[in-house]
Amino acid sequence: MPTSLLLDFGATRIKAALCDTNNGNLFEIKSRLSTPPVQKGVVFEIPFKALLKDFLSVCEEYAKQYDFTDIFICCQMHGFVLTDETDQPLTEYVSWQDDSASVAPLGKPSSWELFKEEFSDSFKEITGLRLRAGFPVVKIWDFLRKNHYEKVKVLSLGEALCLAGKSFHQAHITMSAGSGCLDFNTKHPSKKILDFIKLHTGTHLEFNEVTQELKPAGEIVLHGKKVCIWTAVGDHQCAVLGAGNNLDSLSVNLGTGSQVSAICTVSPDIVQAERRHFFDGQELLTITHIPAGRVLAALMSFYTQLTGRDGWRKFNDVSVDELQNSKLPVFNLALFTDAWGYENGGAITSLTLENLSENALWAGLFRSFAMQYVRALDNLKIPGRKEIILSGGKLSQSKVLLHYLNKKTGIPVRLANMGDETLVGLAELAKKYC
Repeated sequence: MPTSLLLDFGATRIKAALCDTNNGNLFEIKSRLSTPPVQKGVVFEIPFKALLKDFLSVCEEYAKQYDFTDIFICCQMHGFVLTDETDQPLTEYVSWQDDSASVAPLGKPSSWELFKEEFSDSFKEITGLRLRAGFPVVKIWDFLRKNHYEKVKVLSLGEALCLAGKSFHQAHITMSAGSGCLDFNTKHPSKKILDFIKLHTGTHLEFNEVTQELKPAGEIVLHGKKVCIWTAVGDHQCAVLGAGNNLDSLSVNLGTGSQVSAICTVSPDIVQAERRHFFDGQELLTITHIPAGRVLAALMSFYTQLTGRDGWRKFNDVSVDELQNSKLPVFNLALFTDAWGYENGGAITSLTLENLSENALWAGLFRSFAMQYVRALDNLKIPGRKEIILSGGKLSQSKVLLHYLNKKTGIPVRLANMGDETLVGLAELAKKYC
């Protein structure tokens, strides 16, 4: 039986499975904590050696019992490692959570403010992405303003993991685009962005070769046998694929990095939406960073601190009938600066003497959460889609949410295919390329 190892290398957990590449069946599914970021103020970094150790540990654990020839990986997309020309690391792995570029020196603008001033009008046109402080390019620009190098190489997480063995210096376009440096149309690093960084820091940025198809990106030796590491892909794209989406569907992912997306042959240019690369030359039109798991977890924790009770239970107990009340409080859930719709933080509005009750607040929170997706789906303006597919963990299992989205959009809503979406997506890729 031809077998591949599948790895979802996430921010907090590494999910793994073996796959029969004849039929895509998964077995030996496991999950373990990954090394957490080391937080120092606004700095979030993971020791690079710890990442390689995590990767090798999982691979070797499986290799003790099973014979597999290939490794397929999906990763968080907005972290990076900087190396020299010989692939020796110059930084630790800088997490997507790092916010150091937003910190301003005394009396001077921050790197984020300077970058935004230069690219606020052109960044989306160049990259297809909405400009955010969390992109690697902003943090790389900040690092190079403080540390002087003639030349550095930028590696995404998947590329960095190949340094556990031998790297072939390949990067899949879904990961390369996540750096914020890639020109969407040319599919190469943007000359305008690279020239700006070179002009102001004296540093030339280099990247691995960008490929639209999966290719062998490296190899490692496990118990005396060479195993191929394929180019890692973006976890967002992999989850959309694994959830069963196609040109007839709309994807609603309710995970921590929540998105509404549509697979397109050529995606239209919509102000509210981003254009991302997908598989087989297709594109993904998406509205991302919709406040979801991260914000709800913070609100539930706050509620528990105040009352000693379980907020998730209250949230999940909201009924369809309660949502019909037209005078519920309205929650603005955009609490973090990169959130879709962020202006000046979150808020609760439309409070009246009649709706000032705990039950009304919970119903208002649930409806406000659901209405974000109704608005996002409307903003995509993709006609003719036959269904909405919900994915992204426990939140996607809510029958109340499913019913509400169906009613508000007029489009049939169903849960994603059974199984973990990212692992299923990797299995699809393993079947194709092995």
